[in-house]
Amino acid sequence: MKFGIDHLFTYRGDRTEQEVLQDSIRQTVLADELGFEGCWIAEHHFSSYGIVGNLPTMAAALAQATERIRIGLAVAVLPFASPLRLAEDLALVDVLSGGRLDIGVGRGYQPEEFRRFGIPFEEASARFDETLEILELCWRDEPFSFDGKFFHIDDVEIFPKPLQKPHPPILKAALSSHTFGQAGRSGMRILTSPNFTPIEVVKENLATYREALVEAKFRLEDFDYPMLQQVYVCEDPDEAIEFPRPYALYFYERLARLLPSIGDTEIPSDFSEYGKMQRNVDRVKYEYLLEHGINVGTPEQVTQRIRTLEEEAGVNYYIGWFNFGGMPSEKVEQSMKLFADQVMPHFSRQS
Repeated sequence: MKFGIDHLFTYRGDRTEQEVLQDSIRQTVLADELGFEGCWIAEHHFSSYGIVGNLPTMAAALAQATERIRIGLAVAVLPFASPLRLAEDLALVDVLSGGRLDIGVGRGYQPEEFRRFGIPFEEASARFDETLEILELCWRDEPFSFDGKFFHIDDVEIFPKPLQKPHPPILKAALSSHTFGQAGRSGMRILTSPNFTPIEVVKENLATYREALVEAKFRLEDFDYPMLQQVYVCEDPDEAIEFPRPYALYFYERLARLLPSIGDTEIPSDFSEYGKMQRNVDRVKYEYLLEHGINVGTPEQVTQRIRTLEEEAGVNYYIGWFNFGGMPSEKVEQSMKLFADQVMPHFSRQS
């Protein structure tokens, strides 16, 4: 089992934007010291839901503040990117970090972000595919040309080249069973954040991914089976349950406003899973989250939940989202320390 942390960079107005970012940097330094494997950072635009729109800049800042921990993008929204510029920026971060960059990629899901960038929502998947192909071409040791629907590139070579060869690991955001199967057949690594999802569904999706990997002749031991989950650990069992309540609900309330809505004629059919999620998020109750979503409790309770995910779903990379919903930094750091001291030692560490 590997362990990581996650940052959404939520701004609620009770701290300055600078404090939100500085808190996240400090928590990443702490995670590095505590032995977490990776730190994952999210891209969002035009909303206090998440205030980091430039992941390469934030990743470079985190890399320079840390020594060992890997810095992951969760995720870079490819339809919004200039492929050549993004390829240059990410290669530079990989070099500056000493080869510690992981690149999670996704097509985006928030209609308002697409509207404000002037990009039709129905182009999301096609732009994603084209941009990803260009990124991989950019990181070869030779010039290339590309002629696509959205981008036309003639005899270009970028510098610097990534330190990791042939390039940093690329992971695809996975939500639906179809995406898990598609990623497995192509041998692509995945990231997943199954909000308020019963373990049976998590198990089915990861099983679909593993089955597709096997059918495509990939070795299962070469892949991570990750899961991102909100986490709060506290010795006091009552506080462990009740303190996170307003922060968890704040996150889901904000998320419900940003997701595509069922019945919105502008939403492409291949985003139907997000429409279903919006309907569920809009009426989610904390008691349901305690059972099927967040992982909060005493060290023993949190450990058991991760053990269940490991044994029943095959999760081998657990990414704890400790600072969800604008939770006070001192509480986040107390929870992280307790997690590292009393939860992580119960699991054998993956090399």
